[in-house]
Amino acid sequence: MAFDPPEGAETSRRGYDRSMDLRSREDFLASFNRCRASAGFLAAFYERFVASSDEIRAKFAGTDMTRQVRMLEDSLYVIAVAVQGEEGSLARADLPRIAARHSRNDLNIRSELYDLWLECLIDTARSHDPQFSAGLEAAWRDTLAFGIQYMRSRY
Repeated sequence: MAFDPPEGAETSRRGYDRSMDLRSREDFLASFNRCRASAGFLAAFYERFVASSDEIRAKFAGTDMTRQVRMLEDSLYVIAVAVQGEEGSLARADLPRIAARHSRNDLNIRSELYDLWLECLIDTARSHDPQFSAGLEAAWRDTLAFGIQYMRSRY
């Protein structure tokens, strides 16, 4: 199944997003690594995210948050690598499993919740990366838009 990139993105014949420049992805990864080096980054994100909505709070009830933090960390790297990987590449191999888990047939993560997820993640990054700037915010948004669109397209 081919992936539909974000609206307005230039794609190759093989379906990967060519509008995403390498610099944005590298800026995202550098910022993400600074955030990870800051104590409690992903735990702080989940505190913010779970507190943002009753629906989200209910979805995380009973969740092993230590495991959840590890899975999110891995997933953010998967997205950063996959954003420029071709359809069928190793970089994209994990995305169908992640999307299926979040689809209406399993966790039932509605499209609107990804917007809240992104805002909570960016707000947390802003408070954990001492170099965070408008340019870095754009790099986070550009990189993560790929994964969000992928998840939405497979809901």
